[in-house]
Amino acid sequence: MRIYFYIARKFWGPFFFALGVFTALVVLGDTFEKMKNLGNGTTTMLDLLAYSLTTFPNWLATIMPVACLLGAISVISEMVSNGEWTACVASGFAPRQLFKPIICCILLVVLLTMALQEFIIPPLNAKSSQIYNTRINPAAEPFNPDEEKDVILKISPNQMLFAKEVNLKKGTMRRVSLDTYDSSWNIANQIVADQMVWNPETKSWLFSKGIQRTFVDPMDTTEESFETAQSPVDLKPSDMAIDRTENKLLSIRELYKRIEFFKRSGLASYSAQTMLQSKLATPFVTLIMCLLGMPFAISMRRKSKILNIIASLVIAFTFWWLITMFTSIGENGYINPYLAGWGPVLFFSAVLFAEFKWLKL
Repeated sequence: MRIYFYIARKFWGPFFFALGVFTALVVLGDTFEKMKNLGNGTTTMLDLLAYSLTTFPNWLATIMPVACLLGAISVISEMVSNGEWTACVASGFAPRQLFKPIICCILLVVLLTMALQEFIIPPLNAKSSQIYNTRINPAAEPFNPDEEKDVILKISPNQMLFAKEVNLKKGTMRRVSLDTYDSSWNIANQIVADQMVWNPETKSWLFSKGIQRTFVDPMDTTEESFETAQSPVDLKPSDMAIDRTENKLLSIRELYKRIEFFKRSGLASYSAQTMLQSKLATPFVTLIMCLLGMPFAISMRRKSKILNIIASLVIAFTFWWLITMFTSIGENGYINPYLAGWGPVLFFSAVLFAEFKWLKL
């Protein structure tokens, strides 16, 4: 057991070194890129610092797989160069047994990364977006993170809802138009209202101050004004997912909610489904990526940090390139979302099996 704890302790030094260096580089690069806005009259260094702090966990989670890979390769290559690996194998330890403490460390990092991405990063991304849109690059109109503009919803096979402004936290939609179409997709009825408000007591949406139009034929239309009217929309605000936040910035729970809403509304959901499967596959990607690099370290007879870093980056970028390619194809609907998310895992699992078989590990 002592040898396992010894190997596990050796993992954390290179891991935190890589994590600190790579994260600092990307955060500083992003911050320097935003410094061009310092002359706009609203941005200050404190704003840039706040933005960097809120985006830091996201960069941290992105770099963690590479840090795990570099930590795993560094531990093994150092043991090989010091003769410790040979001594352990001569004592009866199989290479797979010596991999176990490293794998345990990697799994711990993976669990922490998933918790970070699920509970901490999404609210911080919302905060960084607010800082960017209000202080660093303010828009002409006031920024309201709870409000979406120009929303279009398909609420039934023959009904479309258009809203100029939607605030689901308040349960309000302003400047609303509900169009009902016949079997030939000619407009049959239309309700235009100043507002549509969610009533939590009756659990229903109500139109207020509107007009109901009935299209009898292309040349004849009847109109009727009303103060309030019942809306056919039965979705609760909490079940709606209308924000335009990128799928990759959402948690797994938020992606599930978005997919269910898209399905119920008859909207295409393959982009969100692809990102969901990609996020679910991430723990396996990190583990397989590290397992691919660990046998490589055994073949290095000299301790070389530069070689370790190069090997880690080559393996990591190969993974990221394939994952990005599959994800992009899946988000555009060309392949099944499950294949898009899990395809790289299956491919590299086959490569990993062949590698271990060939090296007899």
